[in-house]
Amino acid sequence: MEKFLKVFALLAAAFGPSQAIANEPMLGAISFSSLQSKIGKGKPMMLEFGSTNCRSCIIMGQTLYKLKQKYPQSNVYFIDIYKDEQAAMKYGAVMIPAQIYLDKNGKVVDKHFGKIEYSELERKLKSFDIL
Repeated sequence: MEKFLKVFALLAAAFGPSQAIANEPMLGAISFSSLQSKIGKGKPMMLEFGSTNCRSCIIMGQTLYKLKQKYPQSNVYFIDIYKDEQAAMKYGAVMIPAQIYLDKNGKVVDKHFGKIEYSELERKLKSFDIL
C-alpha cells in the first residue's frame, strides 16, 4: 500500500498543475497529529487527502478554500499525503484526491476519490451535517 501511494503521487506530480491553476489560493494542509484530538468528539468532518504536486488535488484544495470562505466553521481539512502517509493509509485513501467523511463518532461513513464539483461537495457536506 505504501509503495502504491508513492507511485500514485509521483504520477500525479508528473501531470502537475498548470501555472493558471497554481496561482489560485487553496486550503492549507493541517497535520494529522494536530487534528487527531478533534476526531470523534461529537462533530462530523471531512478529511481531504491530497498533495500540492497533484493537479486534481490542487483543484480540490482550491474548491475547499472557497468552501471554507463561505463556511469558516466547517470541519473540512486538507491533509498532505507526503507529510501524513500513515493517516492516508489508516483511512484508506488509496488514490488522491480522496475525500473521507467521518460521523460525529469518527467512523468513516463515506469516501470519494477524485475531484468533486463545488455544488456537489456542498450538498454532500450538508447531508453529513458537516456544514
